[in-house]
Amino acid sequence: MKLRRLAAIVSLSVLAACAGSDTVSSRLPPGFVADAAEIVAGADWSAPEEVRVTIGDRAFKPSEWTFRRDRATRLVLVNATDSDHGLAARQFFADIAVESVRGGGQVLKGPWIESLSIPAGQTKELWFVPARFGSYAFECSAVGHPTLGERGVIDVVR
Repeated sequence: MKLRRLAAIVSLSVLAACAGSDTVSSRLPPGFVADAAEIVAGADWSAPEEVRVTIGDRAFKPSEWTFRRDRATRLVLVNATDSDHGLAARQFFADIAVESVRGGGQVLKGPWIESLSIPAGQTKELWFVPARFGSYAFECSAVGHPTLGERGVIDVVR
C-alpha cells in the first residue's frame, strides 16, 4: 500500500513539473536586465516584429529564432499537441524586457519572466524587447522533451 501511495505521489509530481506555469515578476531577479521597465515603457508597441513558432512532432518549428535588439517583438508560441510544453531559456529571459505574456484569457505584465508554459492546444504570446546581444540555447521544460528534439537556438542581432 505504501508503495502505491509513493508511486501516486511521484506521478503527480512529474505531471506538475510537466505542466509548469508562467512566472512573470515585477521584482528584479538576479542577473536580469535592471532597466527592463524603462525599456518596455520606451518601446513602440504599435507594430511589433512577430516570430511565430509551432510546437509539434517533437520539435519547435522553426527551431532557430532571430530577434533584433531594442525592437518591440511578439513571439507567438502555438502548441499543436495534446500535451503541455514549456519554454526554458533562463539566460535569454534574463536579457529581455517583458511587456506581457498573453494567452489563456490572461495578460500577465512584466517586466521580467522566469518561466513560460504553453498548455496543450493553446497559444501563448510573449511581448518583449531584446535588451542584449547574444546567442542562447532553449528547450522544452517538460520532462524528457529536450531529448526528443524539443530544443533550439535564439540569436539577438543588430
